[in-house]
Amino acid sequence: MFRTSAAAFAALLLLTSTAMAQDKAIKSAMSAGPSSISADATILDWEMNVLREGTNEWTCLPDRPDTEGADPWCITGPWLNFLDAYVNQTEPMYEEMGIAYMLAGDSPVSNSDPYATGPTGPEDWVTDLGAHLMIIVPDKSVLEGMTTDHLNGGPWVMWANTPYAHIMVPIDSR
Repeated sequence: MFRTSAAAFAALLLLTSTAMAQDKAIKSAMSAGPSSISADATILDWEMNVLREGTNEWTCLPDRPDTEGADPWCITGPWLNFLDAYVNQTEPMYEEMGIAYMLAGDSPVSNSDPYATGPTGPEDWVTDLGAHLMIIVPDKSVLEGMTTDHLNGGPWVMWANTPYAHIMVPIDSR
């Protein structure tokens, strides 16, 4: 009769649980972009560990469990720099346009303060983004004159007048 020790059984449970969590994170990350992109993208967790190597220039990240709502991302290289700069509160440095898909939506966020942790008023607090694209451009003068009104029904500049200014493009068909 096959017998297993409690330690071996616990290790098997941990491996199974870890594999299931990794599979869930990969599926979440892939939901951020079109399957034509996410199917071959590198998948990272939010500690920037590789969960799956990709074969295209895209990187997808899963929903962040510490935020409200679903917020997985599929991004190009400049966005990796942007995210690193944002997390470390430094100025992002990129020389080409960056694209980010967030087809599953996003967490509520301030439209003007990149580091706000709570509602900043209905005219500023974005609560229902739905599916959208985000675009970063190295030449911020391109953003001059664009609206910052997130309620306008079309594209707008989020976090204007900060190093993290970017274009939000709603693509939800609601």
